Amino acid sequence: MQIVYLFSSVLLTAALAHENGKVAYPFRLFNGTSSVEEISQQDQMDAPKIMPHVNATTFEWWYFDAVSTTSQNESLTVMFENMGPEGLGAPYPGGPLAVQISGSFSNGTAFTIITAATKGAVLEWGGGGVRGEWRGAGSSFAGKDHREYTVSIANPGIGVYGTMTLRSVSPPRYPCDVKERRASEQLIPNMYLANSQPDAIVEVDFNINESTLKFSGIGYHDLSWGSAPLESSVHSWYWGHGRLGRYSLVWFDVMGRDGKEYFSAWITEAGNVILCGCEPDSVLVRPWGENSGFPPGRGTPAPSGYSLRYDLGQNQIFIANFTREVNIIDNDFTKHIIGLFSGGFEGGEQYEGRAMADQFQFGDL
Repeated sequence: MQIVYLFSSVLLTAALAHENGKVAYPFRLFNGTSSVEEISQQDQMDAPKIMPHVNATTFEWWYFDAVSTTSQNESLTVMFENMGPEGLGAPYPGGPLAVQISGSFSNGTAFTIITAATKGAVLEWGGGGVRGEWRGAGSSFAGKDHREYTVSIANPGIGVYGTMTLRSVSPPRYPCDVKERRASEQLIPNMYLANSQPDAIVEVDFNINESTLKFSGIGYHDLSWGSAPLESSVHSWYWGHGRLGRYSLVWFDVMGRDGKEYFSAWITEAGNVILCGCEPDSVLVRPWGENSGFPPGRGTPAPSGYSLRYDLGQNQIFIANFTREVNIIDNDFTKHIIGLFSGGFEGGEQYEGRAMADQFQFGDL
């Protein structure tokens, strides 16, 4: 299906030209051409990026996660999805709007719950703030100035109630730039990113089918979207975030279907940016231990962990190591995992912390 991009779409430019906006999405696909934003707009980091609505091959999701630093195994991820059936390759609930809730309890037991927003979704944005409500799913999120977000769920049909609150400790960014007007939002061809919270202090207080999930830890929030099915753009993908002492880290290392390797590196020290870029090998991620073939193909089990090498230039190298502990989502195409995190500058003080990581693997072995 043909996609018309931002610069050739007068309608999309007009729709997103104002700082304040509101859109209501129905629980059905758009049967036509969808327009996709590629260049950032002022104070619209969390605004919808696909207009007038997703069709069968496009997608966007508002993603929030939390990893406990007060217990070993606890985590929570909430994704507000707006997707065509071919967009993400995820379970399709009969319409484009769904909320996926996944996580793990202190005993290491993982769960995934998907609920459809059959009554549609409403998004409002302006002045750096945003509010989204997925109606029929009992789920919403709200944020202000990219500094604090709250995710709320009250859905008796799936037995999930609670709130997640995230307070930023690392400034917002795009794949290759800090937050600014008219920055490129492209992560890889046909895939885009706006990362409002690369790192956050998070508080989680949830009840999942009468089991308590309550902890403090590190959090993360972004908005991702695509102009073509994810599987058609990505062969394999390593992503993650973590905190080591005063350092906040995010990594993307993606092998595209075009055979090229794409990178997006981010490190802040006490909230100050010391690395932001997409240069080759700015962050090199490789699996280690069991199942450490590169690149991974569909059906490959999760590796023991990942080694990360950030190149800040001028002979400054930051080395980090992720050790897998809990598989939250584990299927032929997706690994969503939490684990131990350690590292620091070569020759400098070393730190320990926690991290969340994803591995996508759509290519054949």
